[in-house]
Amino acid sequence: MWLKFQEKCGKIHIRFQDGLQDISLLEKKYNKNCGIKKLRNLKMSLKQFTVFTCLILFSLFLCSASALAASNLNVGLDKGLNISLLNQDPDPVKPGEILEVRLAIENTGYEDIENCVLEIKPEYPFRALTGEKLVQNIGTLGKRSEDDRRKVVKFKLGIENDVNAGKYPLKAYLYTTGNENKATLSREITIDLDSESNAEIEYISVEKLVPGEKTNLIFGIKNVGNSPLRNAMFSWECTNDVILPVGSSNVKNINLIDVGNTTNVSFEVLTNVNTKPGLYKLDMLLTYNDIEELKTITEAGTVENQKRKEIKSKAGIYIGGTTDFDIAFMEKSPTGAYTFSLSNIGNNGANSVKISVPLQENWTVTDGSNSVILGNLQKGDYTIADFSLEPKSTGEDLPIRFEISYTSSDGLRQVEEKIMPLYASSSATPEGSQLSDENNGSGLFSSTLLFLILIVGAGIFVYKLRQKKMKEKNAEKGFNEDQIEEREKEE
Repeated sequence: MWLKFQEKCGKIHIRFQDGLQDISLLEKKYNKNCGIKKLRNLKMSLKQFTVFTCLILFSLFLCSASALAASNLNVGLDKGLNISLLNQDPDPVKPGEILEVRLAIENTGYEDIENCVLEIKPEYPFRALTGEKLVQNIGTLGKRSEDDRRKVVKFKLGIENDVNAGKYPLKAYLYTTGNENKATLSREITIDLDSESNAEIEYISVEKLVPGEKTNLIFGIKNVGNSPLRNAMFSWECTNDVILPVGSSNVKNINLIDVGNTTNVSFEVLTNVNTKPGLYKLDMLLTYNDIEELKTITEAGTVENQKRKEIKSKAGIYIGGTTDFDIAFMEKSPTGAYTFSLSNIGNNGANSVKISVPLQENWTVTDGSNSVILGNLQKGDYTIADFSLEPKSTGEDLPIRFEISYTSSDGLRQVEEKIMPLYASSSATPEGSQLSDENNGSGLFSSTLLFLILIVGAGIFVYKLRQKKMKEKNAEKGFNEDQIEEREKEE
């Protein structure tokens, strides 16, 4: 390369041209035009320019060398290395399950790579499991022509419960021992997750309702799926509105039911007092957001499409059942028999009612049975029962216990216990009772006399009837009155 100098208007212009030429020739040419002094100044400027250019080139070389040294290991490892997913078990995996992945690391380069380490860093929805390694030493990866160029590593991870279906990245890092902070090779392994949302009405707190009685009705809603239930709505309805909620509507909203959890939804309900006993149907409806994995990448980002899922079910609830009784003392007979009245004061009928006086401390049954069968008692009806009782002591109120057994409207045998105070009077017979016995004796005599009179009267009537028939018979045979009288005397 050589320089061509020109001086125009007091300035020196330098133009580079291809080829080589001796600097002395250039000096001769310049001396002819500009003189020796100007040529010396030009030499000084040319030297300064050359030094500055060399400094710049040397600085660039140092920077390039540093960068090359820093990335030499990374370039060496990344070149010809590959991390891939062999398989996942289960495939697809569901929320809450244990995931097992097998990763293959292969060296297709021309040099061995020693002290290799493979590490995974789980992020949502993956989580580390106790006792399971996240970092594994895989040793030396041989070059492409050797048998040990490929290694298979297994990892186990947990899956969170609140994850939706989709494909999620699992990050894997490869580096050599001592270079943990420098990820020489990183890959994102795609894992398939399947999530199925499902729910059921696990239980109903009440099997039967008593007409006219307010009851707290509780429904247990359980998430039996693999993803959370969000924005759920539960409602119920009874046939012909026999059962109705009071104080609220028949619809309740639930924000979230986590996987495996049960949420209780309660209603205050009431049925008419005159409702006919029987089994009635409850229709139940549960709706919730079913988040499908229908993700579309748009300019605005990721859009999740939500759909409402419905679960319809039905159950039976019995209306009827037990009833209630009231017992009251009526009178005591002179012989010591106590009379009681038993009333059905509940809202259901009672069949095959039996009242008993069980063994107890204060009262003893002295005569007859300790139980009385009363038959059927519809609501509002009453009947009476007599027991011959003897108190432990007299002149005071003593508690007496009764047992009332009956068949309820649902066909079950029920036993109810009643306790009431009863005044224990003396069992001695008063004077009025003796007079009553005398009157009873007089009455018996009068009855006997009346019976005898009736017998005599009947005999007279039969005799006269017989005499009449005899006269008619003799008249037919032609006897006169004198002959008839003689025959009667003979007879």
